[in-house]
Amino acid sequence: MPMPGRVAVTGANGFIGGHLVGRAAAEGWEAIGIVRSEEGARHVAEAGGRPARVAALTADLLVAPFAGVRAVAHLAQIGAERGEVTYDAVNVGGTREVIEACRRAHVPRLVFLSGLGVTRYGMARRCTNRYFLSKLTAEVELFRSGVECTVFRPSYIVGPGDGFVRRLAADIAAGEVELPGDGSYRMQPVAVADAVAAILAAAERPEGWPLAVDLVGPETLACRDVVERVAAALREHGRTSAFRIRSVPIDDVDRQAAAGGYRGMSSDELDCMLCDEVGDPRSLEALLGRFLTPLDEAIATAVRASPQV
Repeated sequence: MPMPGRVAVTGANGFIGGHLVGRAAAEGWEAIGIVRSEEGARHVAEAGGRPARVAALTADLLVAPFAGVRAVAHLAQIGAERGEVTYDAVNVGGTREVIEACRRAHVPRLVFLSGLGVTRYGMARRCTNRYFLSKLTAEVELFRSGVECTVFRPSYIVGPGDGFVRRLAADIAAGEVELPGDGSYRMQPVAVADAVAAILAAAERPEGWPLAVDLVGPETLACRDVVERVAAALREHGRTSAFRIRSVPIDDVDRQAAAGGYRGMSSDELDCMLCDEVGDPRSLEALLGRFLTPLDEAIATAVRASPQV
């Protein structure tokens, strides 16, 4: 049986990138992890990939590590602007550089992670911010480039090492979970195992496959219910501490985020939490050729890796 080939991953030492490199290597791909630091290179090597250090995300530096790859998974993006690190520079400018490097290196396929809220930019308040605009702009750059691409629009991606479940587990263990408003805004978490499997499937995308796919889980539920699911998983692991959910007025939360951060979240990150956007998982299931990982299983996997368990 022929080997799958070679895949390059930008942002390879991040949460999703690390899982992708590990999954690709396990499936026989030669996984090239694009990183900037020695520590990042070590993470890639430990996951089974081949690290390629670059000083910056520019086409000139990316052409060599992209040479001979079957696909590039572009994950090196930011979810909040801090200091001089801007969406225009990273999410938009970095994507342009990756596209140009793919052209020069004759890469057949490019996979990009966008955001679930981009389709309602300008239509919904929480989807109309600089973050979603940068993702929408990057999508347009891809679609205009002529490079064959697949764009995934993810909800929260959960699994070992994800920040979302880890933080909820810590708050539950401490006895209190603070939520903006009543926690009724919907979420559709997807297992990281499904996310990375989809990226690799898109690297071998059949002709005529949709350009954009919702990267969402099989179940839609309110944020408050997600908290209860995480608590149930903790109880399964012997964490039986009582906890309460404390609601904070959303106007107060917005003011805190704008003034410097709400519990570490910028205004744009808070928008992603509150945007109430959901998608259709059927295209993702069709791409994978199977049902998606049940939410409780995905949460349990994340909880088992949590320091609180």
